Amino acid sequence: MDFSKLDTFLSQMESRGIPACDLTVIVEGRPVYRGIYGYADEAKTRPASDRDMYYLYSLSKVATCTGALRALERGFIHLDDPVGDYLPAYRHLMVKRPDGSVTPAEKAMTVRHLFSMSGGLDYDMRTPAINHVRECGPSNTVATVALFTEKPLLFEPGTSYEYSLCHDVLAAVVEVATGVRFADYQRQEIFEPLGMTDTTYHPTEEQLARLSELWRYDERTYTSHTEDRNSVRLFCLGHDYDSGGAGIVSTASSYERLIAALSNGGTSPDGYQVLRPETIKLLAENQLCPEGLAKFAAGRFGGYGFGLCCRTHLRPEVSLSPSSVGEFGWDSAANAYALIDPTRKIGILYATHVLGCVTGYYLYHPAIRRLVYEALES
Repeated sequence: MDFSKLDTFLSQMESRGIPACDLTVIVEGRPVYRGIYGYADEAKTRPASDRDMYYLYSLSKVATCTGALRALERGFIHLDDPVGDYLPAYRHLMVKRPDGSVTPAEKAMTVRHLFSMSGGLDYDMRTPAINHVRECGPSNTVATVALFTEKPLLFEPGTSYEYSLCHDVLAAVVEVATGVRFADYQRQEIFEPLGMTDTTYHPTEEQLARLSELWRYDERTYTSHTEDRNSVRLFCLGHDYDSGGAGIVSTASSYERLIAALSNGGTSPDGYQVLRPETIKLLAENQLCPEGLAKFAAGRFGGYGFGLCCRTHLRPEVSLSPSSVGEFGWDSAANAYALIDPTRKIGILYATHVLGCVTGYYLYHPAIRRLVYEALES
């Protein structure tokens, strides 16, 4: 394995406007490469290190769906259960029709629809009800997701795709089904058994002191400027709310343990089985209907579908990705990136803390993926 080209690429990230980054490559459950570059603060007094904490934003979804799939394996939930069986507010949903009218939904929203982002919800975090929770709180997870039903759905559940708050609702379903607060459930079932000691929904003061600087990217100049850390409050609505979609704060060293287990058939190097191998295979199967798949795959996800969590690789001849069919993973608002290739038992976790970097999704992530596979094949 020759990682010299990857080293060169990462060492140049600062010149591309990425002040700090941390990349781990995993094979058969164990790290084979670690590259940390840049500085964790604006003054460049803190070289980036493996102790730096990051808001993982939507990379939280990988952990949320892992926890929900554990609940499925144990019979707490089933994919085709109506969400209303767990959350009464979801029993009588309304749908906004193409002509602008609003009528009762004809289909029930199911747990499967939550996993696959086909429930018809949106990602509007500034509705009057949510703003009220943000300003007046506190409100727990179950009570807060009930407020999402105040807006009509964008489409009948299961008939299309929309990136949305579905995984926040999924977290609430798991909480109700298991009888355990979602953050505690995740800690007990995933974080502690995998040794993810620096992964949390509610960081301590000590952990907050280790946060890497949060940045905002300027696509015109390929530079970044510091961002107010309070901007994360758009997704995290107080200590009583556990955001399944965007709530995790973690070091890369801690979160990589989840990526390692998922890429190794669901089992950690220490022997903890977070998911069964057959569940990993199910996770990587496309769940979208043809209309939803066409909507999702347009643009940067060509050749991919959406499984029981996130993107899943379907057509290498379209994606031009060197990863295996069935590779899955996701990215984040702050440009972190995760890849899980169960066929070849490869995992990639790239952590950075830069908001608004569209270039990262379209250019930097694919470049990292290509360079990792080239290095592993060398």
